[in-house]
Amino acid sequence: MEVLSQLNTVPGVIGSAAFDAEGRIIAQAFPPGFDPAKLAGAVATLADRTAALESALGGVGMIDLRYSNARILVKAKEGAKLLCLCAPTVNAQLLAMSASAALHKLDKLAGEPPAAGGALYAAVQRVNELVERSGLDRIKARGQIALKAGFSLDLVDPGTPDDPAKLQKLKAAVSAVLGQPI
Repeated sequence: MEVLSQLNTVPGVIGSAAFDAEGRIIAQAFPPGFDPAKLAGAVATLADRTAALESALGGVGMIDLRYSNARILVKAKEGAKLLCLCAPTVNAQLLAMSASAALHKLDKLAGEPPAAGGALYAAVQRVNELVERSGLDRIKARGQIALKAGFSLDLVDPGTPDDPAKLQKLKAAVSAVLGQPI
């Protein structure tokens, strides 16, 4: 699934899987050699333990399991969860933002087809083109623009309503980071 493949481009991510509250894998993007049965068992165990945590503590937004040679991050949202197997040095904040965007996209894929898109969506598409042509590191440049604009570019999709204030902030951020207008 393309959403998980994009998530796997975050530096340090080895593989990812989306699963439901019952521990059924919806989609997975792990390199060849990962045993699907072991992955299914691990996901089922995590779903069980997450349910126990949620009943004791309320909603669980993220689980971070650290090991000497790996890290497992699970990002949860209303019944759907993303599991990411990572190198121990993964940037958890960047991964959390990317996982939130991936969960948002998975929700959109499960729902109604998106609308054609408005000015904000078109501007983000233009930003993507400019970043690609700039030769800058894609993740860093988009991250800098998102920080200056005050919102994640990955959360803007064709169904996102236009917001003139966000559009202005995006234009200013692109000018500051890339030195050119959208």
